[in-house]
Amino acid sequence: MSQPRLVIYQQLSATASPLSLQEIYQGLLKKDQRIGLTSIYRCLDLFESLGLAFKVVLGTQIKYKLCELEDHHHHIVCKTCGRVVELKFCDMPRWSKKVMKSTGYEVTDHQLSFYGVCRVCREKA
Repeated sequence: MSQPRLVIYQQLSATASPLSLQEIYQGLLKKDQRIGLTSIYRCLDLFESLGLAFKVVLGTQIKYKLCELEDHHHHIVCKTCGRVVELKFCDMPRWSKKVMKSTGYEVTDHQLSFYGVCRVCREKA
């Protein structure tokens, strides 16, 4: 792994919360790591494509979080606080068959994210 990618990976791994591109950039600047926003974006895009990171989209806000699970999995995101929980299961083969039957497509991959409000945020409300 290249030095810039390693530094970005370390920045993401230093927190349990998802980080925005700007938060990563500012965190790296505080550590005297001068990596441009474009390079950070490309690195995050690579991490996401490799399954190392997950992109959290809440309205206009985009943040990234490292995945702790190596195998194929999905996520649920709290729409209030942005907390992400990794789901250790995937029951998509059954759905894929239904999709193929109803559309005529051959399903080769899928992405699925759940959104809701976590217990902590519900109890605060």
